[in-house]
Amino acid sequence: MHFGSPTSGSWRTWQKSPSNAKLRSPATTGRHGLGTPCPPRHHPHSAFCFNSNTMRYAIIGTGHVGQALAKAFARQGIEVAFASRRSPEALTPVAKAIGPTIIPHSLPDALQADVVLLAMPFKAYQEVAQATESWPGKTVIDVTNAYGISSEELGNRPSSVVLAEALPGANLVKAFNHLPAAVLAEDPRANGMRRVLFLSGDEASAIATVATLVTRLGFVPINLGKLAEGGLLVQARGNSWGPLIFQDLFQQAK
Repeated sequence: MHFGSPTSGSWRTWQKSPSNAKLRSPATTGRHGLGTPCPPRHHPHSAFCFNSNTMRYAIIGTGHVGQALAKAFARQGIEVAFASRRSPEALTPVAKAIGPTIIPHSLPDALQADVVLLAMPFKAYQEVAQATESWPGKTVIDVTNAYGISSEELGNRPSSVVLAEALPGANLVKAFNHLPAAVLAEDPRANGMRRVLFLSGDEASAIATVATLVTRLGFVPINLGKLAEGGLLVQARGNSWGPLIFQDLFQQAK
């Protein structure tokens, strides 16, 4: 599975000047680095050229799980940055095959998003953590599973707690990890029912943010509580899966 590769330069967005089109930094164009006109889709900076009230999303990891998540976003027409160890240009064919709202980015640029979904292998978390210093205030969705990693390696803590500690200031929510990629990629609505997704986290505001996204993607969010409490039901440890992992449940659509 691939998950990210930095490229030279910093995050930029387009802003038109009277004489020509220039690249300006977020410092000169507001919190989201807004500028006009926006670059075309699949330009490596277009995912974050949004209205200032728009939440920015990023998927880190472009393997089976990352692509399944991207399909969920594409199905609802939601733009999302898509980052891998490969260059944005190398990811363009994959992104285009999924849909026009999936925008390839470098890892550092993708990590500027407000909500970051980590869908790379768990052991890659340290490299991702070091790719940016902009974790404070960010909502991070842990889609990883630490299956095969011993409790001793995790310091006898849930893997999500270990991951949260590596991202100082971020608000981490465990979600999207209990379903196989093939199931996650399916339309969550069928026969008047909606597929359930379990959430757990220690910050109520972050859980609310993720629950809103889960609902927009067509799923039903179920809050299990804190990471080290109800969240243990969807945590893998050693060669054991949490009891709710692989449970494909539905709720009557409202």
